[in-house]
Amino acid sequence: MRGLFGAKNSNRQNKKIEKILSKAKSLYDEQDYEAAFNNFSQAASLQSPEAQYWLGMCYLNGHGVILNLREAALWHESAATAEWADSAYMLALLYMRGIPQEEEATTGQNLFEQKEIDYSNLKPDLDLARLWARKAADQGLAEAQALYAYLISSGVTDQEVLDEALQWYDKAIALDSAQAYMGKGLLLLRLGNTQEEYAEAAKVLEIAAERKMGTAIQKLAVMYQTGQGVPVNLERAAELYKEAAELGIRESQALYGVALKNGQGVEQNFIQAETWLRKAALAGDVEAAVVLADMNGQGNDDIPPNYTEAARWYAFAAEKGHAAATRALGLLYLRGLGIPKSIEKGIDLLKVAAERGDNVATVSLGDIAIQLPESNLQIEDVIKDYLLPSAKQGNPVIMFNLAVALLRSNTANPDPEKEKQAREWLKKSVPDFIPARYWYGRMLIQGAGGEQDSEGGYEWIASAANEGILDAQILWANILLESKSDNREALAKEAVKFYHMAADQGSVPAMFSLGAVYGGGNNLEPDRVKAQEWFTKAAEQGHAKAQLMLGRYLTQGLAGETNLKKARYWFDIAFKSGESEAEIELKRLDNPEMFMSDQLQDNENAISPKQDPGNVEVAPGIFFVKKK
Repeated sequence: MRGLFGAKNSNRQNKKIEKILSKAKSLYDEQDYEAAFNNFSQAASLQSPEAQYWLGMCYLNGHGVILNLREAALWHESAATAEWADSAYMLALLYMRGIPQEEEATTGQNLFEQKEIDYSNLKPDLDLARLWARKAADQGLAEAQALYAYLISSGVTDQEVLDEALQWYDKAIALDSAQAYMGKGLLLLRLGNTQEEYAEAAKVLEIAAERKMGTAIQKLAVMYQTGQGVPVNLERAAELYKEAAELGIRESQALYGVALKNGQGVEQNFIQAETWLRKAALAGDVEAAVVLADMNGQGNDDIPPNYTEAARWYAFAAEKGHAAATRALGLLYLRGLGIPKSIEKGIDLLKVAAERGDNVATVSLGDIAIQLPESNLQIEDVIKDYLLPSAKQGNPVIMFNLAVALLRSNTANPDPEKEKQAREWLKKSVPDFIPARYWYGRMLIQGAGGEQDSEGGYEWIASAANEGILDAQILWANILLESKSDNREALAKEAVKFYHMAADQGSVPAMFSLGAVYGGGNNLEPDRVKAQEWFTKAAEQGHAKAQLMLGRYLTQGLAGETNLKKARYWFDIAFKSGESEAEIELKRLDNPEMFMSDQLQDNENAISPKQDPGNVEVAPGIFFVKKK
């Protein structure tokens, strides 16, 4: 009879628990969390695993009670021990993130002033996470099966374990788990080595993407952008980035912003680009912050630069350790753009950026030491502390800039040893860094830092010229034009080709040189029309000698047009630019009888490239090459 009464009492208690739980759930659905919590507590005291699960969720979400991860874990553990699968799953998630050993004091807190959890200080316990995930998985909970598969495969290379993880994913997929589709797709993507294997991963990720799994959508977008397992489709990639971005995936917010900025797979839209990049940056994406800073620093056709905003985002990224952003912030301080000018702060930031491995910052320090005396930055210190250590690591750009710094620091008190060192560093950098070839070639031609080797120097100058180095193109053209070879006409035509290359890059001296070559006296048939065209281009860019020559052409009508008014205009500008011969020409215009036609030809022929290739007139050199 005792068993019968015991059964009756048990049934009566179960009904009581069901009644309390039903009321608690209704209250919870109505968001009357405090009342729901009290009812869940009453049911939990009657040893109801389901009520204990709900109490755990209340503590986890701060519903009806102050948020407390440790209390949440305790209630979920109590329910999980009683085989409540959902609590075992939640307990696994809690241990995967980390559970505080002791909760901080909550004095003075209430339900309206919930404390925030600092998740960065929590320590995960993956062993316990796997233990509880397996318990829930064994009870047939699909999400727990997917979680367990993830926990045992994460960072693992053992094939037996990976095969087991795939089996658990398949079990969860059989139960139609979206998490399992995503997990399996990501694992297949990680293990893939061929396009066929990546394609298999893409198929699984497509299903997860249809279920709105943000991370799956993000990975699929990258695959469409790069052509990994699927054909390259930038439009599809942009669509997926947008979809994942709207689901809150930070990386997709950043990449969709970049796509909008560049018009890649979507119509270019700077305003929307900035909106999405800002969302990603505010969520902590450092690269998005840097792109956002770059956009504000550069501006566009519709929006002027906003250096204050640029400085803000560079500072954010710099605080996170981003080397390039640290350097950019330093340059803003040096120029006083968007923030108060401070050479000291600028240099300090460049030093930090250089120490973080930013080679451009290292180069900039050398540049500042040479070109900004008020910085009190000594070039010898920059060489010793920054350029030399980086150059020894084998970076050809730094090798080149070290060589140039040695040469520039050697002007006041020439030291043959510095020249020798510079030549050696240039020699090391020429195979991999094209601008160094121009400098090394000049040193060989001049015999600086070692024996003279004109032929070797010519080869390096020609190589740099053919690779697009502007100063090398002008110098090589001059060398060809001054050659004593019997085939001077062919060399002169080759020289013209290189002058054109340099002029196409915007070199004003090259434009002037073309005017002089086409003017005659350089082993080529004169073409005065072309000569005047090039003199005009150089004159309009402020070249004083070109202004003088253009005035002479217009005075004499050498290209078919005589225009004394225009000639006077150009003579006047040339004179104001410091060209003394222009004063004589102005006087001749006022006294025509003084003009002698044959003198024009003499003057024209006198203006030709100089004999010494080391002294050729070129555009101002960039002594420290910077990455764009």
